[in-house]
Amino acid sequence: MSNKNEVSAMYSLPICAINKNGLMEIFETLSHFSCQIMIKNGDYIVDAHSLIGVFSLDIKKPIELLLESEPDDEFKAAVAPFTLASVSN
Repeated sequence: MSNKNEVSAMYSLPICAINKNGLMEIFETLSHFSCQIMIKNGDYIVDAHSLIGVFSLDIKKPIELLLESEPDDEFKAAVAPFTLASVSN
């Protein structure tokens, strides 16, 4: 995990995982994309392509995807099941 001041993202997307299985689904989904994706969780930021980093997240705290630019429609569709609106329904 790194300090929150070390990463500067231009696009942020709040997501949610209900349990550790949800974290695994997020990791598997994000592994299909080669762009740099970081995950902010509380005061920490982890690489979304790091299984250990993703499993170290605290699902009780807000989870946010950090990207260098706005993602394309394919990325948005892939992460849609993890967005707050989808999880709360």
